[in-house]
Amino acid sequence: MQFSITITLDVPEGTQIAVADCAEQPQPDGVQDETPVASYWRWYLSDNGRKIYGAAADIEEQHGPGYSLEDIAAALGVGYETAKSFHRTSGRARKMWKKENGTDEPIRLDSLEYEEDAKHGGMRSSYRLPDGIASEIQKLKTSG
Repeated sequence: MQFSITITLDVPEGTQIAVADCAEQPQPDGVQDETPVASYWRWYLSDNGRKIYGAAADIEEQHGPGYSLEDIAAALGVGYETAKSFHRTSGRARKMWKKENGTDEPIRLDSLEYEEDAKHGGMRSSYRLPDGIASEIQKLKTSG
């Protein structure tokens, strides 16, 4: 005797769902034609991850690389702890990307320096996005 079960899940936009022990996982329409950056932005990052990297792209496009997490928090209008949480949570997307693709995630904050930052009082890391990623994020933000 064979039967099938249909399960419907209502989840927030941006939520990743993985099915374990499935021979082949179908990709959403259009994923095969996307660049790794677009795929990571649309299908891996949460809303909060897109906020962090979107703000980093805004800063980098306006002022260049070399900004702190506090600068990103200020651009988002949130506190440092919130921005840190958003960034830390994006690690889940990074792990899933690495597991599924075997490469480093295409959107990430690369550390430049750890130095005294008079503006924020104390030692701070400064960051940048990988080359060309800020402009790609800007295009993704406007195209949806």
